[in-house]
Amino acid sequence: MRTKDWNDWYCFAMVAQLASFTRAAERLEQPKSSVSLAISRLEKRAGVRLLERSTRRLRLTAEGEQLLAAIAPLFTRLDDIADHLHAGDDRLRGVLRIAAPYEFGTLQLADVICDVLAEHPELDIHVDVSARRVDPIADGYDIVFVVTADALPDSSQVARQVFSVERGLYASPGLIAALPPLDHPAGLAQWPQLASPNEQHWQFRDAQGQSHVLALAPRLRTQNAALRLRAATQGLGVAMVATTFCEPEVQRGELVRLLPAWPTEPLIIYALLPARRLMPARTRHFLDRLAAYLQAGG
Repeated sequence: MRTKDWNDWYCFAMVAQLASFTRAAERLEQPKSSVSLAISRLEKRAGVRLLERSTRRLRLTAEGEQLLAAIAPLFTRLDDIADHLHAGDDRLRGVLRIAAPYEFGTLQLADVICDVLAEHPELDIHVDVSARRVDPIADGYDIVFVVTADALPDSSQVARQVFSVERGLYASPGLIAALPPLDHPAGLAQWPQLASPNEQHWQFRDAQGQSHVLALAPRLRTQNAALRLRAATQGLGVAMVATTFCEPEVQRGELVRLLPAWPTEPLIIYALLPARRLMPARTRHFLDRLAAYLQAGG
């Protein structure tokens, strides 16, 4: 019985890793029906069921888990070799898939993406805006940018710190005038607050480096920093945002920084990458260009 149809094996590995026939077909640039047929052929030739399919989920059988554990590192290695095959001629090819939060994608990535595309006509870049935490392997991305003030959870992913963003506390002059003077973070408990969904508290440090934590009960919760900023300028609450993000509003006098002597935890931007022995040339080049752009003050 012939089971060495490597294309079918590769299709199985892609479907199993992405947990989706649809995403695997997109990644392989094949019709979904072709991918499904490849899995059926492999199961028929191997004489075992590898995947349990339903309308809601896709699950590996015990035999499927064993097969994936055995072949996934081999195909990853082959992918690495293919990505580096043409590295010597400085031409980038293929598709670079990126996921990023909206504000970071708009403010920091846009110029780099356009420059890289202009310089490498054989390279395509697909960018998805996502507010949720994305798994680069399961969701099929080469780079996933995460913006957080908290530590990343342990995982098998490769996390590279890309940038650190200073944050500050901002409110409108009208709101500041309507409330008692603020000289300590504890006083913010009486102020209307604007926060992101994952912010349960704001943390400050005094001149001695001691931490002061304020539990939040915000009037508005949204992942969209632009919406929080707009609400702050309209006097609806106090917001914690990146200092660079609200510079125009501060210069126009629409926002004022509060408690500047009490530093807050910065936002850290990480690039999450699939755990591979070799980084594809297009991924490495894009991260290098982004680092240079950010260091230059872009």
